[in-house]
Amino acid sequence: MAEDVQYQGWKIERQSYKSERALWHPKALVSIRDGGNAHEHHVAAPPDVVYATERDADAHAIEMAKKWIDERG
Repeated sequence: MAEDVQYQGWKIERQSYKSERALWHPKALVSIRDGGNAHEHHVAAPPDVVYATERDADAHAIEMAKKWIDERG
């Protein structure tokens, strides 16, 4: 399993999953600790965005997560 990615204080955890058609759907969990509170958000690609490999799906998930973080400043 690949290590989590740290980006602008957020942790990005890869959670891509394999579909019934043996294709991979990009998904990630972004989280940050703020004082004693933890904030989490799932970022997932639309259902029609799929990849042949877990590695490619994870790469897309990481980019989606970074964009989500950037949009929140």
